[in-house]
Amino acid sequence: MLHSLLAVSSLVLTVSATSSQLPLSDTRILDNGPHVDHARANAPHIFNALHSSMRQWGSSLKHNGMSCFTANIPNNTLLYHGTHSKETVTGMEWLAFEIEHAEVFARMRGPGGPGRGPPGGRPGERPPSGPNGPPPSQGLSRENSQKTDNEPTSYGYLHIYRTSRPLTKLLYLDGMSAGKTTMGTLDTQDYVMCRDSDMSTTNPNGDYGRAQCMCKLGAEFGIEGIVRMEAGFELILCNFSTGLEFITANQRPKYDAPEGVMDSSQFEYVRGVAARYQGITSGRVKVDYSSMVSAYFYPLNLTNPDATKSKLPRLPVSDKEGLSRLKADVLDIFSSDSQADTVDWQGVVDMIVTRYSDRLQYLASSNLTDRAALSEINFLLSAFIDYTDLSIPNAIETCSRIYLPTMISPTRSDGLIYEAVLTVTRKICSALFEVRDVLLEGENEVNSTVTIPNLAIQELIGYLDWSTWLECGKCAYDEVCYVAIWPWGSVEDHEQPGCVKSDDLSGRRGYWGGWGH
Repeated sequence: MLHSLLAVSSLVLTVSATSSQLPLSDTRILDNGPHVDHARANAPHIFNALHSSMRQWGSSLKHNGMSCFTANIPNNTLLYHGTHSKETVTGMEWLAFEIEHAEVFARMRGPGGPGRGPPGGRPGERPPSGPNGPPPSQGLSRENSQKTDNEPTSYGYLHIYRTSRPLTKLLYLDGMSAGKTTMGTLDTQDYVMCRDSDMSTTNPNGDYGRAQCMCKLGAEFGIEGIVRMEAGFELILCNFSTGLEFITANQRPKYDAPEGVMDSSQFEYVRGVAARYQGITSGRVKVDYSSMVSAYFYPLNLTNPDATKSKLPRLPVSDKEGLSRLKADVLDIFSSDSQADTVDWQGVVDMIVTRYSDRLQYLASSNLTDRAALSEINFLLSAFIDYTDLSIPNAIETCSRIYLPTMISPTRSDGLIYEAVLTVTRKICSALFEVRDVLLEGENEVNSTVTIPNLAIQELIGYLDWSTWLECGKCAYDEVCYVAIWPWGSVEDHEQPGCVKSDDLSGRRGYWGGWGH
């Protein structure tokens, strides 16, 4: 019965794959446009972009985002804003999804300058130094960001808002797109969205002008805001006067008062960020994956000019035509109403990752015997084999397509994503069947140590490059799983994240090259 179901599933999915290519016949696809060949060539990157979307963990490791999506925030979603005024905000400003994120920008300041207040309030301003300094975002509070020596002490306020309607036209920029670095985190904004704007900037700290540019650009297409990520996710809302209900503005305590004692504030902030490594939960941001526009779809040279950072893509600044086409296609996804029948591509890749991630690591173990490896391979592949007709090519195809959806009316992006995900699953299934063949040929030596199969699995793991393989596991309660997140973290924290005690957080710098650089 199972084999019959798999055969039917394979047939349906084969038909689906054919229909999914219909959008690729779009007459606008020119030499510099999206094409299935580029999607296949960049398949693991597209797959990983989908898997890491709106997740702090994968977006921190693969921080140079190359993809854009439409997104929406449902009605009755709570959002937070840290500032130094009790008055409600008007115009464009930043909102946080987590209280801890906004609290950073709601700190009381005494006379004599910004002190421990919210950094980055003006373009180019450098944040306070020191191991416990807050993340230098220019968002979440811009009002009264600078104080003079003659001004009295001001208090911080935590504003709480709630959406009064769905915010349906939001642009989500993946990766660590709110990280103010010169490493590529801002490429999509500076070289694509704001390239030809009079407010364009390549200054990493010029975030207010960057936000103004994107809101002005998006006004023609009804874009209400931009979702980005730094040490927490944020929303640049282009107009606070619509779609938000103001709930309250709570004054924050004095630092020298008992209520203001928060010696563990940095640790708790990082703990709060870590709680969202696998998503911000509760459906607070819903991404339309069928709207995906990715540089990986296009004939762009994404090679990083810095050979020491070859795993991190960069947009080619000199390719004006290619980047202009990319910008036009991003804006085009907002020009028409989103269709109801969209595909949850993140859910699709999640099923694939959860099935294979731990098992591939197990198969790559250096002390695994051939017999143990064969047992695991049989478990993974047996369901796809019809033992009355041992056609391995058919089995590979069934294995490759088993998690791919049937699409009724696919978008152009759906077709490209489908081919990218199929390319990845074919790579997985083909490699596993090849390892199976080697193990079956050496069946008479089932207690030997794995050699060639192990190397094949290691090669597959290198191709896939899944962020799950760098996860810390469960840390102790006085520790946090620590990965480099702008502006914190060392090179080691990026390459080998691990559990870190609260006392060891201070001084972990170096990966990002300094504040705002």
